Amino acid sequence: MKGFFRRLREIWIIAGITLLIFLFIELFFRIFFLFSSDPDPRIHADCYKNADWVADYYKEFNNCNASTWESYVYWRRIHFEGQFINVTKDQLRKTVFQHNPSSDYDPLITIYMFGGSAMWGTGVRDEYTLPSLLGKELTKKGYRVEIINYGESGYVSSQELIELQLQLRAGYIPDLVIFYDGANDMFSSLQQNKAGLPQNENNREKEFNTLSEKKKSFLVFFESLKTLATMKFIRQKFISEPDHEALLSEYNLNQLAEETIRVYNENLRLVFSLAEGYNFHSVFYWQPLIFFKDSKSAYEKSELEKADWSKPFIQLSRDNLSGSEIHLENLDFYDLSNFFVTESEPIFIDWCHVGEYGNTRLAKRIAKDVSPICDSLIIQRERDYPQ
Repeated sequence: MKGFFRRLREIWIIAGITLLIFLFIELFFRIFFLFSSDPDPRIHADCYKNADWVADYYKEFNNCNASTWESYVYWRRIHFEGQFINVTKDQLRKTVFQHNPSSDYDPLITIYMFGGSAMWGTGVRDEYTLPSLLGKELTKKGYRVEIINYGESGYVSSQELIELQLQLRAGYIPDLVIFYDGANDMFSSLQQNKAGLPQNENNREKEFNTLSEKKKSFLVFFESLKTLATMKFIRQKFISEPDHEALLSEYNLNQLAEETIRVYNENLRLVFSLAEGYNFHSVFYWQPLIFFKDSKSAYEKSELEKADWSKPFIQLSRDNLSGSEIHLENLDFYDLSNFFVTESEPIFIDWCHVGEYGNTRLAKRIAKDVSPICDSLIIQRERDYPQ
């Protein structure tokens, strides 16, 4: 028995020393990542023209990325106040523009805008998000508007449709909704080889499965390991990036692209039906991507190289988009894939996000498209509520 207890004591000592060593290693890597985090490579985007605010912006951008669970749509950023980025207590990116003064003769037009990170405003300051710039443009045209930015990073069109339904269910009915999509719907399809899912849906499946009593202990332990700084270092240094081209060779890209656009078109149909039922207008945009810009800067070419593996699927999706019909009369849909095709100035900060100059140009285009709708709303109200 004495030998047994001596051996047990030795095992406990070895286990304790091993655990202590691991804790020191984990602490080391936590400190390492705390002080050696690489800056966002997009600070080098030439569309910023070496602006002095860019480095501080991306530090702030990194700090504002904390999200919380949101029923039905999965996630939204939490409240954040910064110099360049502000997220309201309603978890929405702040829209900033100089409003026209209140007037009985200029009725307020309420506009909801939906999209992913390009709508939310990745890479741009509050005043240069698409909603802020559209508000500025419409105000210059004499309209009195309220614009709410429901965009959120990673959102696909299905999540945006659900967000719209939640607002309508709560009794908040806009005059106009604008959807700005494309990149996330396609990326989600590529990510999961299935159309119509939110991004990283496989993570939600794993999280749900941890609730199973039979699997709970193992899965919780396994998922916890992934959060360790030590595991992060191992992934970065010793686990290579997936071979995207080899992965895509296993996909039926034609079928996947066709299904991606079919799901997107059905979401448009559903929004259009809601617009008829709740008496608001709807406008839809397929966003521009770096693939369709002919004159690229050196930086843009480097960003294109990173995403070039996805170009065949992006092109197939766009071909399906232009070749499909939604069979709805008066549908305001605009394919902006080629919007920057002849632009010589640097526009993109990565494959799908544009800088402030690019957003300014897009906002002018959107303002031109929706101005007739604003005019019709004013005429309708004058008819319904004559002075």
